Amino acid sequence: MTLLDRFLKLLELLEAAQEVVEFLSDPIGLSGVLAICLYFPMQALGCDASAAATLSCTAALTFFCLVKKPDF
Repeated sequence: MTLLDRFLKLLELLEAAQEVVEFLSDPIGLSGVLAICLYFPMQALGCDASAAATLSCTAALTFFCLVKKPDF
């Protein structure tokens, strides 16, 4: 019974991981990952926290707009 319980928990973990991967493959998820991946290198290169956050969010928003191509 314990083995079945652990297997069920493993399946629940895999289902949750699948939902995270689906979110990250959407344009909004990709934009978020891009913002996070740009924030830390900008800070390491000498930008202060607010400038790095602004620049990385601007790049992520530009990427999102290019991917989604909203109609105005």
